[in-house]
Amino acid sequence: MNEKMTALIETSTPLGSVGVFDGAWRGAEFTSDRSHNCAIFGPWEEISGSISPGDIGCIVVGTGPGSYSGTRVGIAVAQGLAIAHGCSLVGLPSILATPMARSLPKCRAIGDARRGDWWWCEIEEGKCFTEPQMGSKEELKALIADGVTTFSLDEIPEDQLGRKILREQPTAALLWQAWDNLTVEEKARVASQVVQPVYLKPPHITMAKAGHPLL
Repeated sequence: MNEKMTALIETSTPLGSVGVFDGAWRGAEFTSDRSHNCAIFGPWEEISGSISPGDIGCIVVGTGPGSYSGTRVGIAVAQGLAIAHGCSLVGLPSILATPMARSLPKCRAIGDARRGDWWWCEIEEGKCFTEPQMGSKEELKALIADGVTTFSLDEIPEDQLGRKILREQPTAALLWQAWDNLTVEEKARVASQVVQPVYLKPPHITMAKAGHPLL
């Protein structure tokens, strides 16, 4: 795996990015709505024109939390590329691919989970060792009073939590750094997991009249 290219895909926010690393970095960014849809293919073709099947040894994709539709598009594209190149596919939380997560010994990612709920995740040495936690706005306000540098992938008005929350942007280049930061054992553990979006709440299921779930 180390002798081949690593491809990176990050689409959890409206500013998406893709890249490949083979000892040197080359990447491309693109902006679209939160779902990205086909916008990812042009930038990918831009950086992958000289790549042949078998050149890529691993594909790393950002899994959020973020835009659920955008993240799913990135994962779907990554799955297709992994099949085409016969390579492994791994997912890492997009919050690890931010400038703060890559540069600070400790920070915290937070976000609005809607319907009155908020989420947060502690990041230490560029890694998060637990799943995002859920709670009320009041619980989050009490938590962020501890002074730990806190950021969000979304714009959070200052009056929401009573303080300014810095906004961070995950990128494919920083996703590479997050992957490279893992030990061999950690990479093996991540590679053994099913790649799916980071779920803050169980996926919404609507029951059809016949009793069959509609995903």
